[in-house]
Amino acid sequence: MFLRWLRTSAALRRGATDGGVLAALRTELAGEFSFSGVPLPPPFHCQDAPDFVTVSDAPLAEDLLLRRRTHSEEVLVSALLAPLMFEGQEPLPRDLLMKVFVSKPGATPVLHFDCRGLWAEGKARGFDYAINAVRYHSSPGDGREDKYEGPEFRDLDPQLKAALKEYLVARGVDSKLASSILLHLYQKEQAQYLKWLKTMEETFTKDH
Repeated sequence: MFLRWLRTSAALRRGATDGGVLAALRTELAGEFSFSGVPLPPPFHCQDAPDFVTVSDAPLAEDLLLRRRTHSEEVLVSALLAPLMFEGQEPLPRDLLMKVFVSKPGATPVLHFDCRGLWAEGKARGFDYAINAVRYHSSPGDGREDKYEGPEFRDLDPQLKAALKEYLVARGVDSKLASSILLHLYQKEQAQYLKWLKTMEETFTKDH
């Protein structure tokens, strides 16, 4: 009885000193485990885009870098999830932010497309991407702010906008690739969050 009282008293004191953080962490952990207790996903691979290879996909990094290289050009895709947004108390589906760079060996300029993957009505997979901006760099890494970068993409002729989208699709940057990237980044972020929760739980447990 005395030992049971000591254990109960210690538990109450822990709850008082940590403000209930440990209990909240364990509740969140239980929810995450019930939803998905998966480990970090393997490096990205899309069966619908076998020509793309993974350049960078560090387990604890937020982004993903892919490359598709042929004898005549190179396509780089850099992607990460858009910041989380809410509608009231409910989180909205995450968008995908992609930067696509197309270059030819020994030639300039480098074409740069800023894209946003989003949930679209009327699509078979429910997900597609749109181009938000297109510009060029005189050389890789050239991002000077003092040069003319062209008109806003939304102001371009509709036929030109459609042709630029088809240009990317022809190079493998299509809705299937975008949705595969989104799913991979979702799984990766969820596993990272689970690891963070477990580390926080261990930290607060050691404090007591």
